Amino acid sequence: MSNIKRNRKRYSKEFTFRPRRFALNRKKIVREIFNWFLLILIAAITGYAIVTFLFQTVTVVGPSMGNTLKDGEVVIVNKITYKFNDIERYDIIAYSEVDKKSYYDIKRVIGLPEETVQIVDGYIYINGAKLEDLPFDDYILSSGNAKEEIVLGDNEYFVIGDNVNNSEDSRYTNVGNISKSEILGKVVYIYSPEESRGKIE
Repeated sequence: MSNIKRNRKRYSKEFTFRPRRFALNRKKIVREIFNWFLLILIAAITGYAIVTFLFQTVTVVGPSMGNTLKDGEVVIVNKITYKFNDIERYDIIAYSEVDKKSYYDIKRVIGLPEETVQIVDGYIYINGAKLEDLPFDDYILSSGNAKEEIVLGDNEYFVIGDNVNNSEDSRYTNVGNISKSEILGKVVYIYSPEESRGKIE
């Protein structure tokens, strides 16, 4: 009789602890799921903030920036730098024309606000002075609209592709001068392909 009582006690203890253990495990699983969900949410918000306010990738389309940038390369654009710094001559920028918001073009800044730009006999003149330190050395075959002096407005920039003889840029009416509001940011880094990866000087 005493053996039966002992066995009943033992079984009752076992049955008492199992549901509690299951409840604890369930709470742990729920907590783990919540933690993972929180991490994913934070990562998504952080990623959105980076793309929206700090950096963005843009794909190079066409040969106009060769040999500096090649068709199909993916570059990183610093979107915040011009909030604190001025756009400088020879910066490479990504910009979107007002009627082409879904497409970003990439060119090099040549003329700054309130300057005059003219291309004569294959050379660029800023405020009547010939530019001697251009990052490209091709003789410019087509002056386009810059055959006559172009006067830039208060927030306007004159841009050219490094592949000057195969580039649609500010020399032509369909592009024209670029306003500051159209500029996404400064192109700072080649992200892909991996063999081209590196900072843009």
